[in-house]
Amino acid sequence: MRFPVFVVGMPRSGTTLVSALLDAHPDLAILPETHFYTRCRMERGETASAVWDRLQQQPGFWDAAFTAEEKGQIRSRVPPGGAPSDLLRAVGTVYAERAGASAWGEKTPDHLAHLDRMRTEFPDGVYLGIVRDARDVCLSLQGLPWNRDTLMESAWTWRRYQKRLRDHREQAPDRVRIIRYEDLLAHPRETLRSILTWLEAPASAERIDRMLAFHAEESGPADPEREPWKQKTRRPIDPSNREKWRTQMSPARRWIVQTIAGATLSGFGYPVPAVDKNAAFWADLADVAIASVRRLVQRWRNRLSAAPRPADDAAPVWMRPERNE
Repeated sequence: MRFPVFVVGMPRSGTTLVSALLDAHPDLAILPETHFYTRCRMERGETASAVWDRLQQQPGFWDAAFTAEEKGQIRSRVPPGGAPSDLLRAVGTVYAERAGASAWGEKTPDHLAHLDRMRTEFPDGVYLGIVRDARDVCLSLQGLPWNRDTLMESAWTWRRYQKRLRDHREQAPDRVRIIRYEDLLAHPRETLRSILTWLEAPASAERIDRMLAFHAEESGPADPEREPWKQKTRRPIDPSNREKWRTQMSPARRWIVQTIAGATLSGFGYPVPAVDKNAAFWADLADVAIASVRRLVQRWRNRLSAAPRPADDAAPVWMRPERNE
């Protein structure tokens, strides 16, 4: 099997579902979100020891539930003067050994922004990018405690992420694969079989059956109790969890997303129907604009009033009780 397997993509695109499915394969163990490249690696030239301290502040690392003995094994596998990537490899190896798996992987959606560095540091790695309809992504992002973006910003981020995915696939077509979330929902067996074939992993019917029963696993690469937006990792695949934008997104909001990301949506095979610009459309568009300005102002005020973070503090900001944006 080719590994390590890194699952990346725009947040709320189905990366948690894909990682839970892969983790249910008996030969593969997928680490919870380590945020290794987004929160633990502040600059080039840092030591594995400094990164180790930051890594232990991540909720995803807590979910891995390493024992003191396993933490000792991880540190012993990092050679003196070893690079931070040696640390992540040791973490993944120990995690896989505990599960009795021969291969490991990791899922942090925003690692997509660091794929250039990852492809250099893990030349044997493979990278699975998940794409979901931008309109459903923007709907799913609403109200999440860690999301600070306006609708326009989310749409721009989605468009930028898909460009990065396509660029990396063009640069390394054998090591970078893209799947659509909607295809996984509609054709789970066929999609999983194609992923396993790409990974050169066993793809028997029994293994795929086990993967599709991922929701029955006692543990997995997510903690739905701490992160309730990941509750679906405890439920079977829902084929109807798509195109919610048709009934749940107002025409004005849909028009904003399609204006920013429409060409990219079409490029991935998503329909982009026209929007009727009636009086209700213009009223809602004004409401979105006003709400966006308010959010930007509030975000600016919070940043000005926030106390500086210590250099060794790498915990996620959204979990801080005093945070209120």
